[in-house]
Amino acid sequence: MNKKSSIWKYVLILAATGVVATVGGKISQGIVDSMHESTQLPPMEPATADAVAREVLNLKCAACHAQDATYSKFLNFFSLGLMRDHVEGAKRSFTLTPDSSIRSGNVDYLKMDYVLRTRRMPPASYSAVHFGSRLTPFDVAVLRQKYKESGAAARTFAPIAPAVAPASELEAARIYLGYLLYHDGRLSTNNQVSCSSCHDLTRGGTDNLPKSEGVPGPDGLPQLGGVNAPTNLNAAGHIRQFWDGRAADLKEQAGGPPLNPVEMGFACVADWDIIAHKLSNDPEIEALFAYVFGDRGINADTITTAIAAYEQTLVTPDSAFDRYLKGDEKALTDTQKAGMKAFVDLGCATCHSGPALGGISFEYINTHADLRALATPSDYKEGAFGLRDFTKKEEHKDMFRVPTLRNVALTAPYFHTGSVNSLQEAVSIMMKTQNGAGLNNEETAKNITRFLEAQTGKLYGKPANALRPEDVKLKPVIPQS
Repeated sequence: MNKKSSIWKYVLILAATGVVATVGGKISQGIVDSMHESTQLPPMEPATADAVAREVLNLKCAACHAQDATYSKFLNFFSLGLMRDHVEGAKRSFTLTPDSSIRSGNVDYLKMDYVLRTRRMPPASYSAVHFGSRLTPFDVAVLRQKYKESGAAARTFAPIAPAVAPASELEAARIYLGYLLYHDGRLSTNNQVSCSSCHDLTRGGTDNLPKSEGVPGPDGLPQLGGVNAPTNLNAAGHIRQFWDGRAADLKEQAGGPPLNPVEMGFACVADWDIIAHKLSNDPEIEALFAYVFGDRGINADTITTAIAAYEQTLVTPDSAFDRYLKGDEKALTDTQKAGMKAFVDLGCATCHSGPALGGISFEYINTHADLRALATPSDYKEGAFGLRDFTKKEEHKDMFRVPTLRNVALTAPYFHTGSVNSLQEAVSIMMKTQNGAGLNNEETAKNITRFLEAQTGKLYGKPANALRPEDVKLKPVIPQS
């Protein structure tokens, strides 16, 4: 838009504001200045305070953030589409009636608290075209008090909990069986591609490739997956599995790759019989299945159950950040502490929160700018559109599961495109696409990067960035006769 047309746009917006004032009364003014005023809440009983907060949410926030929020087409026309943009943008951020399979409720708390704390809500353009819906300083104070009492801010970060030790020999045998299957190439058509091929525990639970290599195609060369393989370390805490959320849990996820013609080569449910037959020829595997599952035998259900039990143990506690959260002030450097403050102040923690610093919501990759335009080479061809690929709902296009930032320094290249090798560059790209401001301050970007480097934890008690193949081997469990 050139300067002349931009001027005319704002002239028309001012004219639209006049229309609203004539129809509905005096337009709310002074929104930006008023949001910076501090308001002391009068003493209120908890039940009263909660009722007041609900009223603010229902009468004002719901104007845009309810699932069924609408807008006046008449006023939208005179505002040059601002009303539509506000409502659609609000729904893309979060709704007041969240779908728990899309976003953890805690993420919604953190998002709203962030915009209230930074006085980003509502913008001045909002108050001009949404008469009567602006938030007063009192409204802001009431809502922030509600979120403070809910403990949402305290749940921004939490240490990763170590994996629970097996409670019985039977459980230990199930985990050991899952470990063997995880590293077993017989789950693939060429007997060479295993779960560990793409999720190498000595490489942060990834393969450090833009796209993983599967079984050979007609040309004899390895076929490439459609997206970058995400880490499976700490994946047990994810809201759903895969970038597009097509698997509800680790067990369902484990059943995907074997039946993927590109990854492990099989193509239909009946092919599990072929896999089971190959495994049954191994005396150790057969004995473990008999001990763990009895007469249930070797099949898709028991195979994926065992693998999921093993993957539940792939937890990486005791990072420098974990030690800091537990009270060790010296666990983080001053630079990392500065990076953590910037991480919170810039809103990164509204999505990358919880013990895994992510994994608990799906978010759009083009909130302020298109990630594809910033994080992919010009000749890159990919057809992944995130959650929409699973749900087939157009409103889910470009919603991807937020990746965990635990051990993120080990999992390059970044994003589902796998086309960014530098962690600091990935940080800057995220600020442009999700924050809208970008990071022009190189020191801030470096500080955040140093903070993220403090997320490298330990697997089985050993630093995840120094693991050798022998470090991730499990002690054999011999079934009782």
